[in-house]
Amino acid sequence: MKDILDTDLPVVNLHPGELFVAQAPTLITTLLGSCVSVCLFCPRQKTGAMCHGVMPVREDLSVEDSFRFVETSVRYMVEILTNGDVLCTNAGLVAKIFGGADVLDVRFGPAAKTKSIGSMNIKAAREALARYNVPVAVEEVGGVQGCKLFFYSHTGEVLLRRIPRSFD
Repeated sequence: MKDILDTDLPVVNLHPGELFVAQAPTLITTLLGSCVSVCLFCPRQKTGAMCHGVMPVREDLSVEDSFRFVETSVRYMVEILTNGDVLCTNAGLVAKIFGGADVLDVRFGPAAKTKSIGSMNIKAAREALARYNVPVAVEEVGGVQGCKLFFYSHTGEVLLRRIPRSFD
């Protein structure tokens, strides 16, 4: 089997709190646990963007509004892909959401009734995309396993490799 990374494309590895808008065909990768990645693709322009959101939304307005927040990242990617040089409409974008796993289930005692960060990140991604009228074509979210993503910005294709839990 040919290795996924055996490509002539430039490869960008996203770290938590980063996003990348591809100006040319690019393979964008990231490693997810409870974080969420939203991949946006414009089929008409054959361009895309991907984020690695760590937290759902910025609750405290004194905190800098950065790409570590899922809502901020989605807003920025939609604005860049629908304004400026790319000229794709919101309805012309296709979204794919990944991650949001409960890789460390530490909810016990009083915390057992709280939502996990993964589920809150998933909810934030869905709500942000709905707010901007961007349809979600694929969701591979939740569960208890992390994953490695490979997003081809010029085709919209996303490959996912699950990461087995080593402490089950």
